[in-house]
Amino acid sequence: MQRFIPLKFLFLFSIFFANSTSMVWGHSGHKHDELKIKLPKVVARVNDHDINGDAIFRELKKAAAQYKKRGIPLTADQEKSAAKKLIDDEIGRTLLVLKAKALGVKVSEKMLLERLRKVKAKFKSDSIFEHRLSDRGMTVDQYKQELEIDMYMDQLIKKEIEPKIKIAEKDSQAYYDKNKDKFETEEKVRASIMLLKFNPKEGKAGEQAVIKKFESILIQAKNGADFGALAQQHSQDSLAAKGGDLGFFTQKQMLPAFSSRAFKMKVGEVSEIFRTGHGFHVIKVTDRKPESLSSFATEKGKIEKFLANKKISQATRDYIENLKKKAEIKTYF
Repeated sequence: MQRFIPLKFLFLFSIFFANSTSMVWGHSGHKHDELKIKLPKVVARVNDHDINGDAIFRELKKAAAQYKKRGIPLTADQEKSAAKKLIDDEIGRTLLVLKAKALGVKVSEKMLLERLRKVKAKFKSDSIFEHRLSDRGMTVDQYKQELEIDMYMDQLIKKEIEPKIKIAEKDSQAYYDKNKDKFETEEKVRASIMLLKFNPKEGKAGEQAVIKKFESILIQAKNGADFGALAQQHSQDSLAAKGGDLGFFTQKQMLPAFSSRAFKMKVGEVSEIFRTGHGFHVIKVTDRKPESLSSFATEKGKIEKFLANKKISQATRDYIENLKKKAEIKTYF
């Protein structure tokens, strides 16, 4: 379960607006008066372990700023509800880490640095990595702390929860049967284009001159001349260097002026000249992939992984609830 955003954020901030699925977390050290609510220095205590209010505030402040930027500022009641949710999630994280340590799970400095190295390797440079962290309001040391917590939680889940998760083939098959649209591939066409522009200031005469030139090129294309070579030589489109190749596209992925023609044409067929706001065009269909349905055998592994992850998520929530029942928890907000 390696990821740039710590596992922590899987539990956080499912509040109010379902279309807000990604949050950017803020810088520490801001004054509390930038929010409508204030948090105590310690917001909760879990089995003699304090949960710092500054960490909750940092996340809440940045999230509130994101909502405000979208024109939907949080009310004081919404900030309070969000803070309580963040605190509750942090209690769950803390319980998982404490349980992991009680079961003998170890995260050494060597393990931590190796995980950090793998994360950094996904970025072009350390400075870009650190810039991304800064965007999330985190220093490298803060991220290492989050990563360590993440690793404790990962190991606990692999030790205590994952071994109990089984996915029956009938369940995978049932999911496949009910969601076949997810495994369908739309028909795709590959085509190449040529464009000749004209200057409207030149009037009809200029327009007719461009059409006449294009008609000469079109005759060559329809008589077997290499369309790509003609496009490289004559086209004024940005794809000219690639012979006008558009690659494969579905009907919805391409502008109607092109897709409406391409999907009616046969492979190897060249269209007549047509006009758009950019100028005059000719299109040639070079390949076609029919609509298809990926088989259950092909998708089985992905489906099993998807269903297993759903079960693991629910089992983890249940596991946290059981830990809460046995823990000594005090909240101060």
